[in-house]
Amino acid sequence: MAEKVEFASPEWFAALRTMFEAYARTAPAGMDFSVCEVFTSVPAHLDKDGSGVIAWHCRITPGRFDFAYGESEAVDMKTVTDYQFILPFARMKIGAETAEAYQKEMQVGLESGKIKRAGDGSKAPPELYAIHNDLADITA
Repeated sequence: MAEKVEFASPEWFAALRTMFEAYARTAPAGMDFSVCEVFTSVPAHLDKDGSGVIAWHCRITPGRFDFAYGESEAVDMKTVTDYQFILPFARMKIGAETAEAYQKEMQVGLESGKIKRAGDGSKAPPELYAIHNDLADITA
C-alpha cells in the first residue's frame, strides 16, 4: 500500500507533478491542455502566505509539463472550491460504480457555491482521470 499524504500538502503536489510529468512524456501529438485549481479556506498549517488559499495551474503538451503555484485565468479549465468540500472528492476514485454519486455531489457543490467551474472540461484528456485515481490512492 502506498504511503498516504495530506491533500494539497507539498508531498501531494510532488506526487501530482511526478504523475503529470510522466503523462506529458507520452502525451499524443496535438494534445494541449491547461488547468487551474484554487482551494479556499485551507487548513492553517498548509496556508503558506496567510491568504487561506492554495492555487496551482499547469499546461500539459507532448513532452512538456509546466507547473506553477498561483491562480491563472489563462487556462482551459478552472475550478475554485472550498478545501473541506473537495477533500472527499480528492479521496474518491472515479469509475463506473462511483460516477453517478460523484456527479450528484458535484452538482450539490455547484448549486451551493462550494465549487465554481469555468472553461471547457471536455478538453481534458481521459488520462487525467487515471491520474486523479492514482492521487486518490495516496490522498489522506
